[in-house]
Amino acid sequence: VSQIIIPVYNRNQMRWADPAVIASYVSPSSQEVMEFSKALVGVARRYLRSGLNRNMQFAMYLFEGMRTSGIQYQYDSTTPYDTYHLDTSALDYLQYPYQTMQYRSGDVDDIGILLMSLLQSVGIETSFIASKDDFLVLFNTEIEASNASSYFDGYGHIIILEDDFVWIPLSMKAIGEGFINSWYKGIAEVNEVTDSEDDYYFVGISDAWTYYTPAGFTSGENVSLTSSEKTVSDTVETDIVRYITAEFGPQITAIQNKIKAQGASASLYNQLGMLYVRAGMYSNAIPVFELAVKMGSVTAMNNLGNLASMQKKYEEAAAWYRKVLELEPENQSAKANLNRVMSELEN
Repeated sequence: VSQIIIPVYNRNQMRWADPAVIASYVSPSSQEVMEFSKALVGVARRYLRSGLNRNMQFAMYLFEGMRTSGIQYQYDSTTPYDTYHLDTSALDYLQYPYQTMQYRSGDVDDIGILLMSLLQSVGIETSFIASKDDFLVLFNTEIEASNASSYFDGYGHIIILEDDFVWIPLSMKAIGEGFINSWYKGIAEVNEVTDSEDDYYFVGISDAWTYYTPAGFTSGENVSLTSSEKTVSDTVETDIVRYITAEFGPQITAIQNKIKAQGASASLYNQLGMLYVRAGMYSNAIPVFELAVKMGSVTAMNNLGNLASMQKKYEEAAAWYRKVLELEPENQSAKANLNRVMSELEN
């Protein structure tokens, strides 16, 4: 018989020898996380722009919901992230999501754990990069790399991972500056760490859960966060306008310049109209499609029908689809769309 001493860490302690351990703190099924995320996504669904990426809009609401409810980055002087995550022998202290919600603050890794928990709870896949100076949360937009140009002005502000999907990085140090600033600072940090020879950790949460399942520890106390629907929706609306200006603005300007240089055509009007639709700028898209219709564009008629359908103006949509079928009786898209809107009218 031999006596041995087995050290047991406190539930909030971990060593950075294997950063994937952080996955056990990401708790998407804990009560506090689910209640908060469902409330914010409920608001998002009421204001959702059908032309924009759903995951990105949900991420905006979750991020801004955290920020406007009072969650803020606070440097941990006892076990600071910027030194402890670089020392694999040191015992770091991490907060569970409920603790960050309760304290309304945390170091960058604590804030990241909460955001990843919220995103995962609504089915958005996440990863993280632990760099020397920041903790970055990445989320999967589920936009295929081949379709990235439909949502972004080039590849400068996005990351394409091995799954060939577009991922967006968010800086946890910049949480107080809003979603867009956090995104752009996140991509700047990614570029810096990949261009330099500094070590950094990249961990996919779903993969890490294979070894470190979510602990889901909670106090059982009511630690719910609150932020008014108007505050969150107004803040996200500002984010969306900034996103549209930065990512769609150059593409819209390029088509407008092409129209001036080459002259108006139904094809160019349809391209411009579709850019407005993807940006959620329906009031701008309609007159552009109408100009294409005057040039005899059946595609523009179908697009106007689709726009009317998205706005639940089913009678107007049906009228456009019938016009398409008058000119092209075998147009399968118009047939299917007409059947769909007629079904909506009957219901």
